[in-house]
Amino acid sequence: MQVILQGSLRHFPPAELLSFLSRRGQRGTLDLETTGRRARIVFERETIVAAESNKANDARDAVLDALSWPGGSFTLLDDAVLPENAAKLALPLDALLEEAKRRAAAGSVYADATSFRVIDAPSLQQQVSLTAEEFKLLFRIASGKTFVELVTELGVPRQELAERLQRLEQIGLVAAMRAEPGTDPGAEKTAPQAMLPRQRTLVGSLTPDDAPDSVWPLLDAEATMGRAPANAIVIQDGSVSSRHARIVRGADGFYLEDLQSRNGTFVNGEKVTEKRLLADGDLIRLGKIIMTFNVAREGKAGDTTQPEVRVV
Repeated sequence: MQVILQGSLRHFPPAELLSFLSRRGQRGTLDLETTGRRARIVFERETIVAAESNKANDARDAVLDALSWPGGSFTLLDDAVLPENAAKLALPLDALLEEAKRRAAAGSVYADATSFRVIDAPSLQQQVSLTAEEFKLLFRIASGKTFVELVTELGVPRQELAERLQRLEQIGLVAAMRAEPGTDPGAEKTAPQAMLPRQRTLVGSLTPDDAPDSVWPLLDAEATMGRAPANAIVIQDGSVSSRHARIVRGADGFYLEDLQSRNGTFVNGEKVTEKRLLADGDLIRLGKIIMTFNVAREGKAGDTTQPEVRVV
């Protein structure tokens, strides 16, 4: 196969590109790539005959995922060659384009200029555990990004990002600050930014070593840890005391305090004997349980400092 065309998906969105090529009666293989995603779509005229990606389980989902990408690059090859061991399909392109439009509409709940903030002290009715992707998003929100900036930087489809943001709103961790109708386009990026709290809001997390895809957010003024159900962070392990340790949020950061636990509390191998100010990346050990502490701060309006994001 030979390369006959290459370019940016910003200038040639996947839906428009596929529609144009197929309606010209062409056949070929389209390789697409964006942040963390790769896809291959094989088409003959107005039919998709094969597709695969590193983020979808079947050909249909692979195409729909690629059609939603906000950016990336593409390479068009001159022949329609099926992936190894793939059966030839006959997926009508028009039906896939309509479904992609429907999904895009579901992701339009937030305007491009919508900004977000992390709620300073949310009233959570239950213990909340976030996925690594959700906490990565929380860190991005802490730097005052707009919806369209989050889509671009994270490289995820609008619908997928909107669903994550809605969940964070529903559980009380995030508030959306929607731009007023009729806002001057040139002011879109500054108006929501100016609504951010003037103080810096600390956003902290604990990531257990034995479950790296789960993250415990630290947004309340105080969080106790231990085996007892009454703790903010419940750790079911025999080496952990019923009420083992406490993390307190202060103006300058998060402090860890041991609560006279049986097996002790340690930070980077050092036993905690009095309140200790935690630093980003500290390893905390309660009994046999090891967790990584991460922290970011929500900047003031106009602050360009980016939080260090260690969740990957």
